Amino acid sequence: MRVEGMDKPRCSWVTDACLARYHDEEWGTHPATDEGWFEFVVLEVFQAGLSWRTVLHKREAFRRAFEGFDPQRVAQFTEADVERLMQDASIIRNRRKLRAAVENARIAVRLAQAHGSLENFFLGLKAHPDPLGVLQSTFVAVGRTTAESIAFATGIRMPPHDPGCFLAQA
Repeated sequence: MRVEGMDKPRCSWVTDACLARYHDEEWGTHPATDEGWFEFVVLEVFQAGLSWRTVLHKREAFRRAFEGFDPQRVAQFTEADVERLMQDASIIRNRRKLRAAVENARIAVRLAQAHGSLENFFLGLKAHPDPLGVLQSTFVAVGRTTAESIAFATGIRMPPHDPGCFLAQA
């Protein structure tokens, strides 16, 4: 798809400049920090049943709500914090997904301790015969489709580009 002001052909889901930036600069690349890895777990869980566009356009609000996606800080959230976030109209207000984000932060902290960093855990999945199964069995509210989305978003698996997209493998 061509986005106004941008002349490169892209995947059909790229319908605005925000999605174009994500597609061109982030999709399929490893996050630079543990916060970045955790961010994709949280955002992909929130995306389930919704469009990526909806989630991506609320990304800054999610960053504020989840303390810059610092797993250590989010792991300390209580039910009162979930209630506070349920009142925040700038994010997607789904109690189940909010609770999953808190529990996934606690899991992320344990993984970082066990593997030296969250990045080490995720990069180790590249050599695993079933990285999607590991993601599903490790994180809360991560089914097969969400696990696949996390893997594509973070470059654990190469994301599929539409034929004709400038990033498609020849």
